[in-house]
Formats: sequence, C-alpha cells, structure tokens
Amino acid sequence: MSAPDLPGRPLGGLRGPCAGFENLRVLDFTKLLPGPYATQILADLGCRVTKIELPHFPDEAREMPPKIGGVGAVFRMVNSGKEFLSVDFRKPAGLEQVRALAAEADILIEGFRPGLMDRCGLGPGELMALNPRLICCSLTGYPDNGPWRRKAGHDLNFLAVSGFLGLAPEPRVPPTQVADLTGSLAAVSAILAALVERAATGKGKRVSVSMAETVHSLLPVPLAEALAEGEDPEGPRWWNGAHPFYRLYETADGRRLAVAALEKPFALSLLEALELQSLRELADDPLAHAEKLTAELSRVLRGATAAEWEDRLKDKDVCVTTVLGLGEARAFMDRLREPAPELKPRRKNEAQG
Repeated sequence: MSAPDLPGRPLGGLRGPCAGFENLRVLDFTKLLPGPYATQILADLGCRVTKIELPHFPDEAREMPPKIGGVGAVFRMVNSGKEFLSVDFRKPAGLEQVRALAAEADILIEGFRPGLMDRCGLGPGELMALNPRLICCSLTGYPDNGPWRRKAGHDLNFLAVSGFLGLAPEPRVPPTQVADLTGSLAAVSAILAALVERAATGKGKRVSVSMAETVHSLLPVPLAEALAEGEDPEGPRWWNGAHPFYRLYETADGRRLAVAALEKPFALSLLEALELQSLRELADDPLAHAEKLTAELSRVLRGATAAEWEDRLKDKDVCVTTVLGLGEARAFMDRLREPAPELKPRRKNEAQG
C-alpha cells in the first residue's frame, strides 16, 4: 500500500517524502476518514505513523465495501505506508505499552469524543507530563469545550450547522466529505504550526480542531457580505450561480462547461471567441444583464460538443473547462504533472485567474 501506487497522490502537487519528516514519530488513534486522511498526509511527507487500534473495535473502514484484496478500499486509500498495532490500551499492560510509545513520539492525533483519552489514562495532560515535547492533536466534530462536545455527528451534520449547505437555494449532499477533509487539512496545519513552535521553545503543545468550525471558515465570501450588509446574503450573487460568466452551461452532447470568466478581460475574450461581440457593453455589469447574457451564452454553447469547445477555446484566455468524470479527472491530473515546454513570459497586463 505504498503512497505513489494510489490515485489522489500527490496532495496539491506536494510529493513526499520531505527531508526531516522521517525523524518524526506519529501515533494515530483515528478511524474512518478525517483523522486517517490527516495522518496519511503526514505519512506521505515521510513521518513514521503507527496506527493504534483496539482489538475488539478496529477501524470500521477495514470492512467497508468495496474491498481490494479483502480490505476496504477507502481504508487502503488513507492508511498507506503506516504501521499497525492492535493493543487494548484500556487494560494495564496495553496502557503501559502505549505510554511507552508516547514517551518517544513527536505527535499524537486522536478522533474520539472528548474525554475518552483522559478516561483511558492517555489524556494530553498525562502524556505531555511524560513527554514534554509531545504534540497532541484532537480532531472533533464540535468544539471540545462547548455544549455539543459529546454530540455525535458526521460530515453532513457539520455541513448543515456550519451554514455550508444552507447557502445553496436547494441544499444537496456534496459529492465528497467536505467537512471531514477540511478538518483533516486543518489538523495537519495545526500540527505543523505546533512543530515550528516546538523548534523555538522545545515544548510540545495540545491543539484541537473541530470540523464544524473548520468548514464554517470556508465561507469567507458570504460571511464578508453578511458583515458588510448587516444581514445574511440572499438572492442572486456572483458566487451562487447567478453570474452569467460564473456558472455551468450545457453543451450539444449533454456535457457541462464550467465558465468562470469573472474579470472583464476574460468575459470580453469569451464573448469574442463565441462571436458575441454585440454584447460587450453588457460585460460592464453582468449581474444587471444576467438574463440576456445567460440566454445568449446558453444558446451558443449548446451549439457544439464539449470536445469541440475545448478545441476551439484551447488557445483562448477565457477560463472555460469541461466538467470531468472521475476517470477523466484522473487522466487529466496525470497529464497536468507531465513536463511542459518552457512558457513564454506573461504580458504585464495579463490577468491570472
């Protein structure tokens, strides 16, 4: 289960291992998706990650279908390159074994409900007294010092209470676990920040990340508008599909094109490429003319297939891409990482999308 053999690597173009991470020992007490994804990133960076599971209560993802070689495919995706230890740390012998590991570890991450690690004798206070350089990270659903700290929840619940789902006119289940994975990335960020602080102070730190809060932080645009206007944003906005140059359009073969020509130079380039120069003046205020622009863009883009539009627009600076299926996206990501010829210098006035 080596990381390079699995799809989805590298993360954001960062391919490990990176020098120095091989010296870091991580104890992973997490299950399912959020915590394992966080420790998978650390493992990909080069950390030595030991996943610790209770013998009678292992990670349920091991048995989740579909399976590869008898092991849940999702489990394989987020537990690659880790070591595995099955130990009952709720019994004295197992507890001492884990405490001995924690005494030599750099990072411990857990995803239990608040209080469980303390009751097992593995709370951050006890472990950091044993190992003052230890960084303890708790990844929780809700803030671990608030009234909902022990409330059960999953990704969809965190999306619901954060305002993420409610921003859509018709809330739908997203195609991936946005809150879980955002929490994972936030946990990694918190751990890396604590490592930098430890390098300066010589001391470890306890950090806590809640997925409900983290996904709420993904809403800077609507939250900014609410702050500026004194009320929650309602009605057509540029970011919710009302902007004619920032939405999806259907093509002749039933595919979808993502049009994101928000800035005026991109919008004008798109109108020119589509032979809609007569609408140039409307690009000064697209939302005010959304109905007409949307209708014309829809009419023209339905006149050719997605592949045809890709070919026609490939040399145009218009911010238009095809909505890809998962298999197409995997192939596309592979192509993106292929060495490319040296780019020509960009013009000074050329905008970056």
